[in-house]
Amino acid sequence: MNKDFTVKFWGVRGSYPTPGADTVKYGGNTSCVEVNAGGRTIILDAGTGIIPLGRELAKKQNLEMLILFSHLHHDHTQGFPFFVPAYMPKTKLHIYGPGGTAETVKHVLEHNQSSDTFPVSLRDMAANKDIQSLRETQVILWGDDGVKVVESSPSPSPEAVVIRIYKSHAHPGGVYHYRITYQGKSIVYATDTEGYVGMDRKLINFARDADVLIHDAQYSDDHYYGCLAGFPSTQGYGHSTATMAGQVAASAETGQLILFHHDPSYADDLVAAQESAAKNIFPDSRAAFERMCIDITPRPFSS
Repeated sequence: MNKDFTVKFWGVRGSYPTPGADTVKYGGNTSCVEVNAGGRTIILDAGTGIIPLGRELAKKQNLEMLILFSHLHHDHTQGFPFFVPAYMPKTKLHIYGPGGTAETVKHVLEHNQSSDTFPVSLRDMAANKDIQSLRETQVILWGDDGVKVVESSPSPSPEAVVIRIYKSHAHPGGVYHYRITYQGKSIVYATDTEGYVGMDRKLINFARDADVLIHDAQYSDDHYYGCLAGFPSTQGYGHSTATMAGQVAASAETGQLILFHHDPSYADDLVAAQESAAKNIFPDSRAAFERMCIDITPRPFSS
């Protein structure tokens, strides 16, 4: 059986796409992360990075995928109308995210592809679509019997992928952070969150001992506090600094910290500076770049 547990980044920018010579190293697509857990494809957010990912996935047949939205702001949904597998009748998509009602995710996607805004409706996308808004108390299980949404404290099989949710209010409208666990290893996805003073203790507990923490790090400290020439203060915008991300990783004692959701106005050298700032606090820090892969597949002990 396939035991692989990998992460691949397809879009790492926040707010809006930024193609061009200044963003070649890290990339200009907005948020999208692919997780492969035992051959199961889990997609975190559908920014423009989901477009090249979709072209790769479309080469396969009889696809089944789980798409998890952290929240429904435009930069996290804007790539979905161009996701090729969603137009393939043999594709099965489980599309989950936050919302005030069970229909919130579906309504947002329908609005994004209404006749006033896009030429192809959500209904016209031929894939089999299971669309749900989830509660924080629910848990997603993906085992041999398929994808299920259950209440807390499940007893999954050892081969199942388990996904838990933490709802943060440190972003306008709220945001879901996800912890994906497989074969005893865990990845935490915590984008669009703001650290504030003293850090988010609930997030620290949620990310405790994770092998990989993907954490928002949109701003430099100077930018965040309004000390960077030409940039306003961004306190209260719902995004963190690299320092904040490093503090969470250190407090949660995670394996790796991946800085994510880079500010679209930052050229590659500024993103590199963010990485250096995080390393001063948490040495095993890296700034995410497009097509970067991380492998945390459990390896058997050898004598």
